[in-house]
Amino acid sequence: MEETGFSWTISRVEEAWAWVVSDPSDGAALVAGQAPSRAVAAAMVVRALARGMTEAAPRELAA
Repeated sequence: MEETGFSWTISRVEEAWAWVVSDPSDGAALVAGQAPSRAVAAAMVVRALARGMTEAAPRELAA
């Protein structure tokens, strides 16, 4: 499988956890959101990568 080349971050924002999947070439956020826990934020990153960050699916599915 070819590497997608996307990067992601999870960071604490007050009482929530912010997550972002971005394009490493220009750093532009492709999909982002907030979650109530770090575990949920990690699950959302995986969901975004699995659903919308492949060549076979449009990126809008990741949201």
